[in-house]
Amino acid sequence: MIRINLLSAERGPTQKKAKSAAPGAVQAYLFLALFAGGALLACAGLWFYESNVIAKLDSDITKAEERQRQLQAIKQQVDDLEKKRTTFQRKVDLIEQLKAEQSGPVHMLDEISKNLPDFVWLSALDQSGAGITLTGQSNSLTAVADFILALQRSGWFPVVDLTESRESNNIIDFSLKANFLNPEIAAKAKAKAAAAPPPPAAAAPAVKK
Repeated sequence: MIRINLLSAERGPTQKKAKSAAPGAVQAYLFLALFAGGALLACAGLWFYESNVIAKLDSDITKAEERQRQLQAIKQQVDDLEKKRTTFQRKVDLIEQLKAEQSGPVHMLDEISKNLPDFVWLSALDQSGAGITLTGQSNSLTAVADFILALQRSGWFPVVDLTESRESNNIIDFSLKANFLNPEIAAKAKAKAAAAPPPPAAAAPAVKK
């Protein structure tokens, strides 16, 4: 008697199909694993690159802050030196001014005496600061004019004006007003003014169209 196992015949193709499907699934898993590994490597590389960039930026910021602190300290030293220089210059100017004021009256009387022409007599001298008033007599206005020119040429009296003159019995009574200034101090003041920076020009008004 012949026996036929139908179950074995039916199961045979199914098992073959299962066995034939296994290699494709392994390939898919391998592909997914490779893709995930590549993505992880890419992310790790990007993270490493960004970390280096951030570290370099932090280093540059630290160096810049340190340089700024150094420059601030240098600026403070420069400001302190400038203040000391300004204070010292003020003291020097004050000393020179005091010296000029002490020797001023002596120079003034000496210059007036040296430049006083013949036939001109002074009767009064009044001083108020740098301004002086001279009162006197002369035998002519020409002699008074010579006195004015001589004072101006001396360099100590930059401004001399005849304020009053009266003639009586061929004698002229006159009065002069002058400014007394040490020529050395005037030259220094002029040089200082020339060295000073010019004031900023005013901006032109905008023209409305």
